[in-house]
Amino acid sequence: KALKFVILTVIAGVIMFFFGIPALAKFTGFVAELVKSDKPITQNDKTPPAPPQIESTPEFTNQEILKIIGKSEEGAVIKLVFNGKEDEVVTNTNGEFSKNLDLQKGENTLVASAKDLAGNESQKTKNFTITFDSDEPDLTINSPSGGTSFFGSRQRQVDIKGSVDDKDTKVTINDRFVAVEDSGDFQFTTTLNEGENKFTIKAEDFAGNVSQSELSLNFTL
Repeated sequence: KALKFVILTVIAGVIMFFFGIPALAKFTGFVAELVKSDKPITQNDKTPPAPPQIESTPEFTNQEILKIIGKSEEGAVIKLVFNGKEDEVVTNTNGEFSKNLDLQKGENTLVASAKDLAGNESQKTKNFTITFDSDEPDLTINSPSGGTSFFGSRQRQVDIKGSVDDKDTKVTINDRFVAVEDSGDFQFTTTLNEGENKFTIKAEDFAGNVSQSELSLNFTL
């Protein structure tokens, strides 16, 4: 019995040495990590964030309210300088932010920067310029006059002439593009069909404002 007791004691000691002590060490380390996790972590962050990313803004618009959408670090404070006035918005948990801006007539300027939770401030974004224009372009049909009648094969081909106030205005006649000269004048040559011929002339500027005029011409062989 004594011999069996000695042998069992030795075996228990071996098991404790190889398995018990490492397990105890792991348990002790686990407890130590739990204690550390309850303490606040102090970070010395001096790296500035990247400039905020702002979705492309239109150069021209006919909408008085412009919604700015962008992205930066989570919880960052985004400083917006719009037409010389500062405003701030904070990003959400996904780093996203948005802001509605009331545009003034003509050019509007916008630049932005970001400040992270550690107080580091990014460089500024590029300067954005947004032109707000809600006025319809001037469209004039110079010739021929509406309701004019044409007769014979020699008068079957007609030039529709007109002008707009800006050479960059897009002009279409019955959905066909018409070239506009630097002076703002345009000309569209068409062949009349027998009877009444209807034409829809549209002028659209960069901001999306549209002027429209209807023209009706009569033709008899």
